[in-house]
Amino acid sequence: MTETVRAAGVLQQTSLVAGQLLAKTALSHARTTVDGRQAIALLRKLAKATSLAALLTAETISALAHDDTAAANLLLEQAATHLSGTPSAVHRVGSALLRHEGYLHAQDRAARQDLGPAKDAVKVSEPQRQALASLARGDGVLRETGTGLREVVAPLAAYVSVRIATIDALASRDLLTLTPLPEQPGHYRLHVTPAGVHALLAANPQPLRSPPRSPVAVRPATPAASAPASSAAASRR
Repeated sequence: MTETVRAAGVLQQTSLVAGQLLAKTALSHARTTVDGRQAIALLRKLAKATSLAALLTAETISALAHDDTAAANLLLEQAATHLSGTPSAVHRVGSALLRHEGYLHAQDRAARQDLGPAKDAVKVSEPQRQALASLARGDGVLRETGTGLREVVAPLAAYVSVRIATIDALASRDLLTLTPLPEQPGHYRLHVTPAGVHALLAANPQPLRSPPRSPVAVRPATPAASAPASSAAASRR
């Protein structure tokens, strides 16, 4: 193994450890929501893919140093395969973290505004839940063009993941309001209503719990003095 490949191996291990630490420290609180846990899982896959790509790239350089262009081309193709999904993976991580933060914001808003328990919350679909979580922070903006095209332009992480049909469905059920922005013609502010907050908090899937362990049967211990006592009684007979 050349020094380059050996160094790449260290880089790979370091990248994996860094990804694990990132999930355990910087995103430890993300485990409280389903979207946060999804972000952690995506980050781990992303760290693994990039570390494998780094290792393959180092092996490509080593192959080129030995004039093995055939092996170098194959290794480079493999590295590119690992990196091909990186942009979309980064976007999915951003979207998941946005929903995680939105859910926590909804919890805080419900407490600050004393919205009360969500006993009669409206049931929403999973795409609707994700849209509410993405827009719960209150900085959502919808843009309407002259050709009739409408799209969510803010927050950026919700640009692709939140569909206009979902926005319309939420607005028709009074879970979301669209308010024109006078300073920006054709733009509307997206605001989650109190009913939308209740729907979001009621729809958030709970963390999976480990199944309860079966109790271990403990056999009663035999008194230590019982055996000697019975032997003594038998000898007196």
